[in-house]
Amino acid sequence: MVSRLSSLLSNRGIQAVSRELFGRNQEFRIIEEMLDSALAGEGASALVEGIIGTGKTTLLRWSEGQARQRGMLVLSATASPTERRFSMGIVHQLFSCLENSGVSSVPPGQYASRHPAQVDPQYLQLTDLYKVMSATSERIPILVTVDCIQCVDRDSLLWLGFLLRRIENIRVVLLASQRRGEPASDQHLLVEFMESIRPDRHLRLEDLSPSTASRLVDALGSCVPGPAETLIADSGGNPYLLTQQILAAPSAEQSGDGVRHDSAADLPIRLRAVKDRVLCLLRRLDRDGLRVAHAASVVGGSAMNAELIGELCSLSVEEASRNLEQLAECGILHPTSLAFRHPIIARLLYLDIPRSHRAVLHQQTARCLYNRRLGPADITPHLVQAATLDEPWMATLLLDAAEELLPGDAPTALDHIETVERHGVPEQLASRIAELRVRTLLQLDLPGSVPAQYALLGLGAGHRELAARALRLADTLIRLGEPQEARQVLNSVNDRARDQDAAAAARLSRHLAHICIDDGACTDAPRGLERLESVILRRIANGESAAAARRLCRMSLATPRTPYGSPSWYYALLGLIWAGDFDEAQSHIDAEVRLAMKEGAVTRVAEARAVRALLHMHRGLLTEAGRDARLALTALRRIDADAHHMGALARSVLIDVAVEKDQLAEAGELLDVQVPPAGQPTAWWHLHLAHSAARALGRLGHTRQALALVTYCEQELDRRGISNPAVLPWRSTKALICVGLGNLPDARRLARREADLALRWGAPFAQGRALLTLAAVSPVGDVLRLNRRAVDLLDVEEAPLLYAQSLYATGHAYQQGGSTARARELLHRANEVSIALGADGLVELVQKALRDAGGRPDPRKVSAEALLTPSERQVAKLASQGMSNRDIARLLQVSLRNVESHLTHCYRKLRISGRGELSRFLSAEDGAAGSTLLHPHAAAGYHRHRQSA
Repeated sequence: MVSRLSSLLSNRGIQAVSRELFGRNQEFRIIEEMLDSALAGEGASALVEGIIGTGKTTLLRWSEGQARQRGMLVLSATASPTERRFSMGIVHQLFSCLENSGVSSVPPGQYASRHPAQVDPQYLQLTDLYKVMSATSERIPILVTVDCIQCVDRDSLLWLGFLLRRIENIRVVLLASQRRGEPASDQHLLVEFMESIRPDRHLRLEDLSPSTASRLVDALGSCVPGPAETLIADSGGNPYLLTQQILAAPSAEQSGDGVRHDSAADLPIRLRAVKDRVLCLLRRLDRDGLRVAHAASVVGGSAMNAELIGELCSLSVEEASRNLEQLAECGILHPTSLAFRHPIIARLLYLDIPRSHRAVLHQQTARCLYNRRLGPADITPHLVQAATLDEPWMATLLLDAAEELLPGDAPTALDHIETVERHGVPEQLASRIAELRVRTLLQLDLPGSVPAQYALLGLGAGHRELAARALRLADTLIRLGEPQEARQVLNSVNDRARDQDAAAAARLSRHLAHICIDDGACTDAPRGLERLESVILRRIANGESAAAARRLCRMSLATPRTPYGSPSWYYALLGLIWAGDFDEAQSHIDAEVRLAMKEGAVTRVAEARAVRALLHMHRGLLTEAGRDARLALTALRRIDADAHHMGALARSVLIDVAVEKDQLAEAGELLDVQVPPAGQPTAWWHLHLAHSAARALGRLGHTRQALALVTYCEQELDRRGISNPAVLPWRSTKALICVGLGNLPDARRLARREADLALRWGAPFAQGRALLTLAAVSPVGDVLRLNRRAVDLLDVEEAPLLYAQSLYATGHAYQQGGSTARARELLHRANEVSIALGADGLVELVQKALRDAGGRPDPRKVSAEALLTPSERQVAKLASQGMSNRDIARLLQVSLRNVESHLTHCYRKLRISGRGELSRFLSAEDGAAGSTLLHPHAAAGYHRHRQSA
């Protein structure tokens, strides 16, 4: 593995050095200058200082290699704590290298007789040793390296200082390394040695910066486990720790290790080696250093202070402070925050503590923090790991924290709840724990929440509380495709509440009515609904009048009549969509998405996104529809609830997007829709899914399977008493399938019936869709007339995709009739709109027809600007030039609200977030005097404004 990493480094053009020296170019330059200086006749010295893992020893070894390449003699010594009691031990190491090198030197005793007898013998020895070095360096330049100078014995350190102060006169380079924070053999001599080093040659090796560490991870990319940012943060940028994490990954994978480890024995071998190296360092510190480090790894966070550590380790505050300062000096802790500089070291130290002792430390820490009045966020992580919850406040605090975490962080909340249950549930907290468990499972595992909700129903509660629990359980069962079971739950609770609490009974009856509407258990508006709600549902189902239904839906949506996100609110919102009032529906569903995101409930967020995806699909915004549907489906999959209810709607939208983008091959399992057995109630959104699957299967040529699905939709809608084609245009789909089966009479009958019903309903979207289908199955003489009616009805702003389809159909009809000039005009416009929407299937059809009509489509042109009306284009061009909304309103003599509305439409159609992106679509010079103003009489004011500007 090491060779593999080295080859990776060299393959990427990175300097062929150890990974621990990555990013040390400045240090390389200084050392190379010193070596060259010695070759030129002038000695030099440097001190390499750093914490564990920054590459001090590796830098010395690299320097030795550079010196040998230059023909220098290398004298190397390594100090250790165990040998510091031997006098001149390091000097012996260095001179034994000199003897082994084969370079002849003058014996040290040769110079002793030249000194006066009164000179200190130790000074004579230092002088003789220096003269040996000087004489040898005259023949060959020398590099002297001393690793771990803080461990050098006193006499050797004295001689090194003696050499250092005279080194400039001889051809010798002295390079020493020091690990920060470790106690020295003789602190005074070490300080004197350090003061003799030039400041610019005091090389302090720090952890790598995030950018440099990121480059190192990139160089080792094929071996890196997990996100680079996580590795860098975990190691703090320390090159040794970073590379050891990466090297440990393959062994962890081979042994089947998970991400989390519970003891040091579970660690990969390389991480165990890192831990042992850190433990050796800590044992060389103060005798209590290791105990303090262990306690600090348990405490963690912002609660760390000397008083708390002293209490956990039975030390005085002064002793704890001294140990913490020492840990900061050697690079284990940050000097100010006292947090671990390298989270992986904190984790390794934590795992070195036996499990039982760990639990006791957590319990003691939680008690200390509680007595100091710290917040629950600081205390609860320790309570979760505590040996016992032996005080009443502990369980209560965990449950309070769990309640605050919901619904945003349900996994942690569940961990808190299970901790309380593991230590024994106090009787007075049983009901609260059961309620919190249900709320947590609703965010994590919807099927798993059902047994917990049934258990909660059995606990004593008032009628209103019991009704609320039953309503929640019924909602869950509906989302899991169990409407019959949901009705049973509500009926059983309703029988108990009817005589005791009229308000609770009314809520239950209302919810029963909503379930009946969802699964079609009754054809008429069921009892329990408000009169306005019943009228809305009846009008929509019968398709009486889109205008009247639109007014009623607006009344229902007006606050505070209908709460956001309630079933009644969604009935009114869908009524607006089916009535063709897309703009108002968009503002309401956008608000609901924001509210749902703020609340954080998975089911509510998924419901809002799925319905917004349906609205985007009606508007032809394929990218937005696909994104919302995928997000909804992903959220529901996380809680195992994607097979029913809103999961069906999200899948339906994804199928429709795939049809329009001509990506049916990628739809795959989305098309695996089965007709339920006869007599089994079907949730409403499953009909949408079956209809979308029928469209896609018909497009793929699976006409028999498609016909079975659309016939099932027909039967279900007939059972529910819904004839409105705006709700689900099954007749159009079935008509096209009948054409594929060669049954043209039935196709025309179905298409004509849908056109008549759409005309009665009166929504342009539904009428246009029905007319296009009718034209597709009608005799040649009626095709052009019907398609032109569809073009006249539709609006590029409200329904751009359907409008583009009508342009294509009309242009194709003109081309078939020989009017190629008019055909090209319509097909060019259809090409622009369909490209802007990303409707690849339609683009292919349009461009083929355009070529057949003698046109030349430009597939590179994304004419998003063509989606804008003249008024919107004018306002957008002025905004792209930097004009404010107020200036535009004053210039065009319109209201500020008018300008804001036009810009909002522009942003939506161009799929951008604000005015800063308008220039990508609208060139500044095009917003010129020749533009058509919103009001012609404003032209003079516009020209005056440009002249003054």
